[in-house]
Amino acid sequence: MSLWQALLAKLPHRHTAAEFLKFSAVGVFNTFVDFGVYVALTRLTVFWSGHLVLSAAASFTVAATSSFFLNTFWTFRCQTAGWHRRIGKFFAVATGGLALNALILFSFTRLGVYDLLAKFTATGLVLVWNFFLQKKWTFRA
Repeated sequence: MSLWQALLAKLPHRHTAAEFLKFSAVGVFNTFVDFGVYVALTRLTVFWSGHLVLSAAASFTVAATSSFFLNTFWTFRCQTAGWHRRIGKFFAVATGGLALNALILFSFTRLGVYDLLAKFTATGLVLVWNFFLQKKWTFRA
């Protein structure tokens, strides 16, 4: 047993902790997907280069779709059946998280909090918010 597995085994809710870590890893991966698609669209194509908001929406959609499938099959280990019922819920939570992140970032910076600290805080709060909503609503057993 690795040190990592031994630490997880000692947690009272180790199954939820493991899911949270997987959910976080999927989030990190899809942040790179989001940025990669955005950079590709805005820097490597003629049509998309002048459409920053449209490019951001497209990159968010690609990353969120990737996140949905990775969380479905790896994080929460759901069956293929019923994915069409879960995808709407997933995107509702993801879009709500995006709006909540923007609201927290805006509010904190208006209060004088340094923007990168505000962004880091908002991201952490929204990560926890998204995890529990996805676990309890979208992917509930």
